[in-house]
Amino acid sequence: MAMPGLLDNGRWRGLLLVSLVTLVQGGAAGAAAFATRGLFEAIHADRTLPLVLLLALAVAGTGIAVARVCARLLGERLGQDYALAVRVALLAHASGMSASAVARRRNGYMSLRFVGDMTAFRNWLGKGLPRLIGAVVMIPAACAVLWMLEPRFALVIAPLLGVVLTVLVVAGPRLEPLHRRLRARRARIAAEMAERMPLAPELDRMGRRPAELHRLRKRTERMITAALQRLVWAESLKAMPDAMAGLAACAVIVTGAQTGASTGTIAGALAIIGLVLAPLRDLASVWNVRAAFLAAHKKCQAALKHEQRKSGQGQKRLPRGPLAISVHDLPMPHRAPLWLSFPAGEHHDLTCDQRAADILFSTLCGLEHVPPGRVRLSRICLTELSRGSLRRGVQRLTSTPALLKGSLRRNLALGLRKRPTDETLETTAREAGLGELLTELGGLDGPVAELGRDLSARERSALALVRVLLGKPQLVLLGDGVWHLDQRARQVLAAHLATCEVTVLRHPSLAVHERDEPVAA
Repeated sequence: MAMPGLLDNGRWRGLLLVSLVTLVQGGAAGAAAFATRGLFEAIHADRTLPLVLLLALAVAGTGIAVARVCARLLGERLGQDYALAVRVALLAHASGMSASAVARRRNGYMSLRFVGDMTAFRNWLGKGLPRLIGAVVMIPAACAVLWMLEPRFALVIAPLLGVVLTVLVVAGPRLEPLHRRLRARRARIAAEMAERMPLAPELDRMGRRPAELHRLRKRTERMITAALQRLVWAESLKAMPDAMAGLAACAVIVTGAQTGASTGTIAGALAIIGLVLAPLRDLASVWNVRAAFLAAHKKCQAALKHEQRKSGQGQKRLPRGPLAISVHDLPMPHRAPLWLSFPAGEHHDLTCDQRAADILFSTLCGLEHVPPGRVRLSRICLTELSRGSLRRGVQRLTSTPALLKGSLRRNLALGLRKRPTDETLETTAREAGLGELLTELGGLDGPVAELGRDLSARERSALALVRVLLGKPQLVLLGDGVWHLDQRARQVLAAHLATCEVTVLRHPSLAVHERDEPVAA
């Protein structure tokens, strides 16, 4: 999947509109300069101030202000639209990755991608490009107005303007490596904090608090150093136009005095210098915004190159009834490839090691990348099945089901084709052993925390059992969730599997638990 184009989805029209608004701003700036000259000449000649020029100056100032606000709003809308496009691309790509590949990504890096990098994308299209367009329009327009006021003023200021623009062009690209270094250090802190915060009490109990605080301070100091280096470079570039403005004003005043230019002409030229100062500052800040965008763009491009899993991406549907399973030379990391075959409608105990069984279960759920032809359900290749058919046909009973922050109702029905009635949900939940939880939460509207962190392993397993009971799958993968269930819930599960036409695979860990359970008792 490629990165969304900056100007896709009609964003080019928005950028064109920003350009037109900037042109209006440039025209208003020129009108303000000529009005200023006329008013100063009237003052110098001791004449009554022309009402037309006063109105022109007021309207020009208002026009400049309104144009800036409009350009900023249009730019922000463009930036937000592009950030949304990138978020959608990243989430869609992550959804198509294998579960093991996503699990290897650290939470801090993932959160930075969806928060920090989005700011960089939004700012480039919302601020960077509009400011660049504004500078490209305003600076030549200001020079043209200055030439019309007094050509010698333009000739005097041109070298100063050329020096500033040259410095910005030459020194600006230096910001990109500084941004990359700052981003890398900030990402490392985010990843480590995301990993350690949930474990903070346990780490403290282990005596790790001093070491972790020292590590955090050290990482943060390095990040601050990188931030200051980037800031010094960026602010130095932004300070260049201010230095130029002072020199340009001196040059205009001296040249005007030497050539006998009128006070109004000098005042108009100084007004033009003031107006060109803003786009010059914006041009300096463009490099900073661009550097952040390029650093984020490279990382997101790398993220979008991760291989997509192929299972569940086809169009075929599973046939009705229990599923036969055929696994042919399925690659296993650091293990021999897996070969097995199970007929439909029977209960089977896996005899492979537990890690291989975990991978197989995840693969059968369509969560792992699998080469075409290696795994078949009822003779249909896993890569040819549709996502919906695979989701409905295969379900896993685990103590770590997918849970989202929200109501208990939402999590009980998550992934089901059609949400059952509240009565059905509540009855099934009580059968699965969630009666106490329903009472504690106050019913189906009760809240479940992020990832179900406020639920016990038994409650999470019971919730997964509800999905199995209501989903009516054709293949049930019995994992560690079974031995977390209470005795009554296990009986409900056994009765359901005995009366339904379904194929059942049992994880090797269940046999180990059943063997050790009498000893534990």
